[in-house]
Amino acid sequence: MAPPSVGRQIQGTVREVFRERLVPGRECDGCIVCCKILDINWAELKKPSGIICPHNTGQGCGIHATRPDGCRTWFCLWRRIDELPEYTRPDRIGVMFSIDWRDPPRTPFENFYIVARALNGWQDFDQPQAAAAVRMFVEEGTLPVWLSFNGNKLLIYPNKELADAVTNPASAAEHLRPPVEVWRKRLNLD
Repeated sequence: MAPPSVGRQIQGTVREVFRERLVPGRECDGCIVCCKILDINWAELKKPSGIICPHNTGQGCGIHATRPDGCRTWFCLWRRIDELPEYTRPDRIGVMFSIDWRDPPRTPFENFYIVARALNGWQDFDQPQAAAAVRMFVEEGTLPVWLSFNGNKLLIYPNKELADAVTNPASAAEHLRPPVEVWRKRLNLD
């Protein structure tokens, strides 16, 4: 599986790529993973992760025509990146990929990142199709990649050694200095 062209897409504006662009012909068509897996804390809708949205009918949104703006503009990466294969639709593999950010970030790797959220448990990431999709984002290498289940997150890219070196460059081993410089520049740390 070839890496997605996220890097090429990120060169466009964030708004264009992650807020406006959708893959032509891809529809949710009964996939309701985001309605369950996301923790939503908006003025017009609040729900914890793991609990189905109260407006969900089991097959879609019961208030689709009047749904909150956040629901109108939020889409998983399967809807936004055409390089993700058809089989990676969240309800088919039990993992949903999205772009996320934390405000304020606890680490520099939470400013803007890819997160793979497991629907049923950490074992969902072991499924070959989900693992291949995760690998695709790691190999592409533009953004940090996190795995998540039930509100817990694990940074897998960059790996722990490199992530520690990025946040503490003075202690970086010699072999890590070139990638540390790349990451620090990418994350606007210098």
